[in-house]
Amino acid sequence: MKPIESVGIGLLYYNKGLQQFERALYDAMETLKASGLVARGEFIVQNGAPVDYAREHITAKVIESGLDAVIWIDTDLIIPPDALVRLVKMSNAGMPIAAGIYRRAMLDKDHQFLLTRRTVDEWATLEELRAHVDGGVTRVSMSAGGFSIVRREVYEAVERAFGRPWYLVYDREANDWCFEDTYFMRRVRKLEIPVHVDPELHAVHWSHFGPVPVTPDQPEMALCL
Repeated sequence: MKPIESVGIGLLYYNKGLQQFERALYDAMETLKASGLVARGEFIVQNGAPVDYAREHITAKVIESGLDAVIWIDTDLIIPPDALVRLVKMSNAGMPIAAGIYRRAMLDKDHQFLLTRRTVDEWATLEELRAHVDGGVTRVSMSAGGFSIVRREVYEAVERAFGRPWYLVYDREANDWCFEDTYFMRRVRKLEIPVHVDPELHAVHWSHFGPVPVTPDQPEMALCL
């Protein structure tokens, strides 16, 4: 698997507008540029569109532009400065899909689980992900698409096997409404394409319910004050 030379940063703007997100994102982009890991990095933006259409549109632009991969950063996340560098390094280490960790942002703390599944049926805990680390990462069944890097070859493989779209919020095969990234991850799993997460790469999920960290002492919470 060749090193990533060019990458698009997929940004979906539809109901968020956090200055803290923008500052964290640009810090991470400057860190990626300074690292020398990629020769070309560009933002690919979709404004005011349903989330499945937005991801589909951005993915198509990545394919058309010949970029090696897309990094998805949801616009309600506060990421650490080295987040993009770490995602690219995971991809360069041979991981077709690699991701960080964030919690579902809900008012009720009982529903603030990690948006990552190590098995098909259950949401993972951070302790579980850490307990199954191998070489600094944990292989999972699926993870949230909004803090991840996906190689172009993955999208090409999914399209060959299932056609487009890559993302939908209704899965006709499963006959259910789902998250758009769940739809994509279900097809990835059928192709046995591995998905890995770094249990120590965390983002604060700052939605309508306020900032939700992965761990109570998360440094990124300082940006949320």
